[in-house]
Amino acid sequence: MKAKIDYTVDLVLQAGENIKRLMNENISIETKANNSDFVTNVDKSTEVFLVEGIKGTFPNQDFLTEENTTPRVDSEDLWIIDPIDGTTNFIYQKKNFAISIAYYHREKPVFGIVYDVMADKMFLGITGKGSYLNGEKLEKVNQKRTLSESILYGDLYSLSMFEKSPKDLRNELVSHRYLGAASLEICAVAENQAQAYISRNLKVWDVAAGVIILNEVGGSYYFGGHDNALFFDDSDGVFLSSQNKNIENDIKSLMREKVLFELNN
Repeated sequence: MKAKIDYTVDLVLQAGENIKRLMNENISIETKANNSDFVTNVDKSTEVFLVEGIKGTFPNQDFLTEENTTPRVDSEDLWIIDPIDGTTNFIYQKKNFAISIAYYHREKPVFGIVYDVMADKMFLGITGKGSYLNGEKLEKVNQKRTLSESILYGDLYSLSMFEKSPKDLRNELVSHRYLGAASLEICAVAENQAQAYISRNLKVWDVAAGVIILNEVGGSYYFGGHDNALFFDDSDGVFLSSQNKNIENDIKSLMREKVLFELNN
């Protein structure tokens, strides 16, 4: 397995160099589901580079990727790839985007990689062996931190669901932030830079690698009813990651209060 991990890390680093070179050339931009859901020629070429690199080294692999391939999730060896998580940031900011790759064997997570290309931050989580940032092992997350002591990452759409609730989640926090790249926001929780992340507009390739990294530092996550990232889809509702179960349960309690309030009003 070490050879597979080492090869993938090197491949991701190469892909990052390719992205940095291509971002200074003419970028072709298309929209997908809506006018704020972008895909570029760099997304597509990076995905091809990663998939072909893995295929050429490890035979009989399956791929679940953002731009093209969608096999059964019960594949023996499954790679879940988001070539550029945070495409809008890539286009407009030229930073705050990442390459995200998760490897699953028989539906079980084996390792996840999230690479912040412009910051040169390589997050690696290996099931049962911990998580690392640029080769240094990450410390366990704070299991005693409370919601009132928390910084939360969340987009306006996700946080707006609390606006008409008895308690607005935003008022229960130290502060809230929004980065625009789910994999990096999950890694911010794993890195002790934030205590929670919430979104209701994600796909499996947005979270599959990040939750492996978070799990290995003792973090908590909720897939809208599923216990496996492979079966998560934004139609299932909210994705939530946090440093501990106390924070997760407090946020879920606020979500339940919101539902009950709407039913009775």
